[in-house]
Amino acid sequence: FDLADDADETLQRLRKLPLLRAVAQRVGVQLVARDYDFKSPHPLTSDDILQLFPVARGTISVCKEAQDHLNLGKQYFSVGNLQKAFELLHEALAMFHQTCGPMHNMVAQCYGALAMVYYNLQDLGNAMSYQQKAIVILEKISAWDDPEVALGYGNMALFSHCLNHNRRALLYIRRAEYLLLLVCGPNHPDVAALYINTAMIHLDLQHVRSALRYLHAALTINESMLGPDHVSTATSYHATAVALSMMRAAPLAAKNEQKCHDILRALLGEQHPRVQESHHWILQFAARGKLQAQQKQLPLPDDSAMGKETLRPVVFANGGAREAEKNIPAVRIAPPKKGKRGGKAGRGVDRLAGGGNGEPVGEIAVQ
Repeated sequence: FDLADDADETLQRLRKLPLLRAVAQRVGVQLVARDYDFKSPHPLTSDDILQLFPVARGTISVCKEAQDHLNLGKQYFSVGNLQKAFELLHEALAMFHQTCGPMHNMVAQCYGALAMVYYNLQDLGNAMSYQQKAIVILEKISAWDDPEVALGYGNMALFSHCLNHNRRALLYIRRAEYLLLLVCGPNHPDVAALYINTAMIHLDLQHVRSALRYLHAALTINESMLGPDHVSTATSYHATAVALSMMRAAPLAAKNEQKCHDILRALLGEQHPRVQESHHWILQFAARGKLQAQQKQLPLPDDSAMGKETLRPVVFANGGAREAEKNIPAVRIAPPKKGKRGGKAGRGVDRLAGGGNGEPVGEIAVQ
């Protein structure tokens, strides 16, 4: 990056606390936990350094066959073959347990991937259980402020919302938001994705104004960080249109949906299903606006149902955010048979996670 021309402006836009945390971790410096004044010309002094730690690089060997199973299972999941992904991920989980032990990053990846498979199968109890196990492992080996822990709490919020545990979902989202703001700063795209999920929960609770505040924040982040012509920006426009329609502001909803349609058409083409769906909602918002001009009040159930049908939640998988599929059919898959490999997999983590009934990991999960 060439900072010669606008170095001062670039430094002003940097988030100082996440940057200080990242530098301290990479050079092995432990600092005093206090409120640093970054506007001061000398925010740090030698008294703020507690101790130094050696930082070394090394190789971590894992089972290649298990790694291949994990990657192949993720590929099958991405193309929608849930049966094959389910089998491969369970095989990978059993092999990682035998070769790496229960407390390993690859085991956490398997649990997280299986949680997403169960979510797409609409088995929300098992999805909660497996995501809890992934969070427990990551908090033990990578510390509680790791970015993957924050994304795991974001998924826990989505699963709780699908189970109609809205209060618990909001608590999980607050935890995820705190961690993401600490680690990544307020302008990260994953923060915007989390705000869209928060708005979805508030819309279901009929808190439309709160939802609009979160959607405006998500749109601002996506436009500034990803650009005005990104798919995530289009998602923010669509979610804002849904919220505005629930507030009886159909003309504004049609205007936001038109922006979403223009972005998707430029990126995906006229014949893409999402583009056609967006065009359908433009027509519906426009018709609703004409009716509102003739009739001052419309029945609310139609608006509420439309909001629930058209807002896609955002799931966090493979280190990033993506939209969840809509109208996923319920598919029943039998659990893998316990054999030589998979007999005792996960028992150590089960004790930490508190079983598999969808209950929270512990007090830290909802604080």
